Amino acid sequence: MSLTEGDVAALHAMADEFTEAFNTGDVDRLMQFYADTYADQNLRNPVQSWAERRRYYAEVMQRGLRVKVLPDEIVVEGNIGLVRGRIEVRTAAHDAAPTELRYLEVARKAADGAWRVFWGMDGPVQEWEPGASSTA
Repeated sequence: MSLTEGDVAALHAMADEFTEAFNTGDVDRLMQFYADTYADQNLRNPVQSWAERRRYYAEVMQRGLRVKVLPDEIVVEGNIGLVRGRIEVRTAAHDAAPTELRYLEVARKAADGAWRVFWGMDGPVQEWEPGASSTA
């Protein structure tokens, strides 16, 4: 396995571990993947310290949501990794079809070889087909 393949595998494993940590309510397990500062582009005030991000997830987890993080593409360039994929969000009761989000996160490889996410955004899927729009 090449260095890049190993990094891609590590970033993919991070998504799996995030899913498990979130769904079991283990905020400390989840936070091992975050840098000291994280910029969440979905928030009005996007820049959070590690402690603020931890509080954010602790509050979100109390809502009883369940997630499944599904990376679709991982690109590694040196010590920077881009992870693009989907997040399925369900209520704890699983009584409805999941809401699908698309996400992009940027991670940096630390000197110890661990990957830490420092920038991210997600949002709902929008339908669009080329040539499907009508012109009146």
